[in-house]
Amino acid sequence: MRISVLLAALAAAVLLSGCARVRVTTEVKSDGSCSRTVALTGQEQKEGSMQMGGKLEDTFVLPAGKEWTTLETKKDGNRTMTYQRKLVLGRPLEGDVSLKDGTEGGNVQLANSVTVTRTGNRFEYSERLHWKGAPSKGMDLTPENLGEIKALLPKPLATDENARAVAEKMTALAVPLLFGPGDPLLAVGLIHPDLAERRMTQRIGAVLLKALEEQFGNQLTPAQRREIAVKLIKTSVSSSRPSQPDPTAGPPASKDNGGLTPMMFVLKFPGRVVSTNGEVDELTGEVYWALFSEAAALKDVVLTAVVELDGKQ
Repeated sequence: MRISVLLAALAAAVLLSGCARVRVTTEVKSDGSCSRTVALTGQEQKEGSMQMGGKLEDTFVLPAGKEWTTLETKKDGNRTMTYQRKLVLGRPLEGDVSLKDGTEGGNVQLANSVTVTRTGNRFEYSERLHWKGAPSKGMDLTPENLGEIKALLPKPLATDENARAVAEKMTALAVPLLFGPGDPLLAVGLIHPDLAERRMTQRIGAVLLKALEEQFGNQLTPAQRREIAVKLIKTSVSSSRPSQPDPTAGPPASKDNGGLTPMMFVLKFPGRVVSTNGEVDELTGEVYWALFSEAAALKDVVLTAVVELDGKQ
């Protein structure tokens, strides 16, 4: 599937998926202990009202067990269930973030595993998001898709094999940009598609040029690689703009996708960041990762950080 089509379809999925979202906070405290807070938010279920998704129990497998303390709050039509427990250093915690796939049986589509380990005064946080649902159809290329890519290549290189290879590279580069972690362009594209196109060009340009060089070597000049990269990005982003779906049309007919769920993971600690693949908030000193659930559809997403606590514990 061309990235532009993927962007438009998944934008509609976001709008139809309601307001279900998850925020996870892992905190390393000054005494070296560690806690975990999972806040799940969805639409408040009101008797006699129609809901277009977003209900907590339809989106998440709720954490259960005596280790968890639970708090329920309601605000502005939303219901939040907050779960908190201690983490045992060095012992993995699995499945406290588990998203359902939207089918009648509520099969798990995405699940996590988190571990915090300690070496001296340093703590290493690692969280893996694993896709358990149906494989992504992002590479379900049609002859039309291949033809569009071939049209961008010089005639001697315009083969189905080369077009498919370019599409695979483009998808591998674009999926993290669209869904995160980082600053997901899908969210920007819903309200400012021109900015999303500019951000895509800015972030993917250099990497795409390198990918084209690896694919074709000196069969393409630097100028040709640049021209093709620009056209690929424009074709992928701007030819199909995300549009708001008809609210009277109801939810999507497909039952094999639970919709896109916004996810935020936060690491709190009193100290300094040694290394991380997340974003550092200089004001709070926290590390965070923002993404949509589909970020893990092609391969596992792993969030990592090494932090050092102030003083000696």
